[in-house]
Amino acid sequence: MIAIWIFLYLEGLCRLLAMNGFTIRRAVTCIILLPILALLVGGPVRRRLPALFGANVVRIAGTLGFAALLLLARHLHLAGWDVRDAWPNFLVATGGLGSFWVLLGSAEEASPTVGHWLWIAFWLLTGFLDPALPLVGAGLAGFLTAWGLLPRQPVTGARPAMRQIALTFFLLGLTFSKAGWDFGPRPDWAFAGAALGLGAALAQLSPLQSRLARLPDGVLPLGIGLLAIAYAPGLLLPWGALLGILVSLAWARAPRPFAIARLGGALLLGMVCSFALHSNLWLPGLRHLLWLGN
Repeated sequence: MIAIWIFLYLEGLCRLLAMNGFTIRRAVTCIILLPILALLVGGPVRRRLPALFGANVVRIAGTLGFAALLLLARHLHLAGWDVRDAWPNFLVATGGLGSFWVLLGSAEEASPTVGHWLWIAFWLLTGFLDPALPLVGAGLAGFLTAWGLLPRQPVTGARPAMRQIALTFFLLGLTFSKAGWDFGPRPDWAFAGAALGLGAALAQLSPLQSRLARLPDGVLPLGIGLLAIAYAPGLLLPWGALLGILVSLAWARAPRPFAIARLGGALLLGMVCSFALHSNLWLPGLRHLLWLGN
């Protein structure tokens, strides 16, 4: 559920905000940032107030979150998104908070399963039809998880992370977002997302999984960073699949329990930096360094 929320909701929200020109000019726009705030403080809240994450509360949150994201997708399809309007901002915040509440209240997966990655691949592919649909996929996953209908693999114990795990997740956010910024309103980025999910699912299968597990930790940030530089719009499918394999390995080597605030925040920071770099590629030399394949 963690990977689903990050790739479908968080990354989808950042893309929609970039497409619709997000700026904090009115207090109502701050509502959009509530799920991001929850990402950063949700872990301590869960530990101090476990009663807020009981089964019944989680089911209500999951149901409300899914309903809100359905209404958001309908609204954006019919009217677009003016971030100065309260209604879509309220819907996206409710949907994000509801699905994240389910994430906090459910047993965390030891690592995303093949089914989770296929779910991510499918809903990212639906972004070709409408960029809001991946958010609906996150809401539906939260709803099904809250009611015990989405299989998950519970954590069996604590485990330390690889040393460069925060850097790896930062580079992941920096790299994965590039296709979205590159194509702008065109939906071609959805193919890269689908390829990432399929590549990650493939990496979970034996005997490939056992062979990939032998790779040293340093290969992951190096490989993801090289994919950021060598991004090529004409090679979306192999580029996304290779990135997905590295993503699956990174998730398998993350700490248990998953450090939601630290690693989710690092990935979010990478997405923000990716957008900032893309917006300033006119700087001399920067384009050749960071956008080599375009």
